[in-house]
Amino acid sequence: MIFKFYCDESHDSPTSKGVEPKSYVVGGFFGNQGTWEKVERRWKKRNDRAGVPRFHASHLNARTWEYDGWTKKQQKAYSKGILQVLKDQHRFLHGVSCGLFVDAYRRIISPEGQIKMGHPYLVCFKTAIAVIAQQMDEAGYAPEDRFAVIIDRGDFELDAVRVFYGMKDNPKFKYGHRLESCTPGAAESFIGLQPADFVAYETFRLMHERRKGPVEMRRALATMLGTTGFLGYQFGEKTLNGIKDAVHTMPSGPDAFVIVPPDGLGRENKKR
Repeated sequence: MIFKFYCDESHDSPTSKGVEPKSYVVGGFFGNQGTWEKVERRWKKRNDRAGVPRFHASHLNARTWEYDGWTKKQQKAYSKGILQVLKDQHRFLHGVSCGLFVDAYRRIISPEGQIKMGHPYLVCFKTAIAVIAQQMDEAGYAPEDRFAVIIDRGDFELDAVRVFYGMKDNPKFKYGHRLESCTPGAAESFIGLQPADFVAYETFRLMHERRKGPVEMRRALATMLGTTGFLGYQFGEKTLNGIKDAVHTMPSGPDAFVIVPPDGLGRENKKR
């Protein structure tokens, strides 16, 4: 069986031209074809009923663009409706996300190690892919089960596709047999990318809020965790310090070093 993982990225806007974003998150949802058909059908109905072409998390949060002129009551009703679509899938839908702060990555990982691990976006993307492949093996999926990845179009889409097939074809990556294909697409055409936008944005917000100190999850993400599976990872300073020597010393080509997180490594939340 071929499963699908729709994934998107979230990052803060640079303060000026040529300045790197402070953080990156790659996140999305994994499920089988039947589950995605249910999600896409109901999600589209919610959008049509609200009169918007697509869901966009950051715009909804600010009530701008597609949601310009909306009241808080409209915002809350729409959010509740689309969130219910995800919650109703229960454990047939699993969220996965991975994030890091760029300043910690640049400071802790050596320049040689950064060449091996790649751009911060690719570090997050590779880890998310590796986590899904690992979980499929450990959860007892059939040997022939694989997953296809659909990524939202953006600056890193070609790099992501290249890295994905590099992982798939690398005999040293023990879970490569779980990887099927990687395709860029637009959220208006691939509705599954809209829930991916939700989980990437909510994880991004949580990561930034927790850097300032202990905080509760935002309600949208917290309520989803009561029913839907979710695995969240962050390359925090402790994690980066724990892997830096291995990254520096182990042989690897550019962008080819992949972290397969052991249980507990950088994990923010775990639901199965």
